[in-house]
Amino acid sequence: MLNQPSFVELPVRWLLAILLLLLISCSDDDTMTIPVFSCTDGLQNGNETGVDCGGDCEDCILQLEIPDVGYESPLKYNNYELIWSDEFDDATLHPEKWSYNTGDGCPNLCNWGNNELQYFTSEESNLFLDQGYLIINAAHETINGYQYSSSRINTKDKFEFQYGRVDIRAAMPTAKGSWIALWMLNKNYSIHSPDTWWPRGGEIDIMEYLGEAPSEILGTAHYGIDFPNNHRYNSQTYDNTTGPSFDEVFYVFSIIWEEDSIRWLVNDMEYHTITPQTTAANNQPYPFNDEFFMVFSFSVGGNLPTAPSPGDYPDQLIIDYVRVFQ
Repeated sequence: MLNQPSFVELPVRWLLAILLLLLISCSDDDTMTIPVFSCTDGLQNGNETGVDCGGDCEDCILQLEIPDVGYESPLKYNNYELIWSDEFDDATLHPEKWSYNTGDGCPNLCNWGNNELQYFTSEESNLFLDQGYLIINAAHETINGYQYSSSRINTKDKFEFQYGRVDIRAAMPTAKGSWIALWMLNKNYSIHSPDTWWPRGGEIDIMEYLGEAPSEILGTAHYGIDFPNNHRYNSQTYDNTTGPSFDEVFYVFSIIWEEDSIRWLVNDMEYHTITPQTTAANNQPYPFNDEFFMVFSFSVGGNLPTAPSPGDYPDQLIIDYVRVFQ
């Protein structure tokens, strides 16, 4: 009598045939169902090296959807002069204007102080210029133990200023868990010793945006001495439910910053103000008459947004220009 092969010794084609029969027999409607991996299923499967890319799928190529409409601010204002700007018309980011914040903020500001989930890089895959726009691209990928990558840039030690009008024309991403911040910090602030100058040195959030709330913008000022006991902030939401959402068209996010006053605007419409009387009501000094530098960041997750959905990434923040007038 010949020895019969064990189950594990069966040829692969036999095993596939058995699996096919099981699928057919388990179908309620007698329709054969075979699971198929796809390059558009929002999963990393098969021999893909990332979500829907690599292996049998082609490399992930960003399909940028840049709005062709939206508000455009003027190049001139009465009694103002343009003193600094970036139109992002060159091939790469200006190193004389911008620096990168890279990594996870450790050891002094781990997860950048907000339990954020991304790892910031200076890679072109996370920040590049295209068609006259600055693109910050957040991706779902494993990097140094983090599941997301993105970029954060700043003008510290390169452009610090006191007072003026700031205009930033930008279009937002839509990914859940995305956290956009176009903001400013006191010139003395350092990531190496964050508690020394934050929040007592002040933070001006020109705008903040969450991907799960595409019709809302936050304008906020942070301040207060003796952190963390006296951290205070005043914030106002600009609700845009009657118009296109912030991911559909370009908007211009602005502040008009003068001595003892900051006003926040969207498309030149004022919606928030802070003065020394505002901070005095919280028994704290007013720190916003000093010099500040700018920070642009695309964070993922953290204390403010909801948990990110991996299938929503990659997604992009698109900035047309930033202009400073005095």
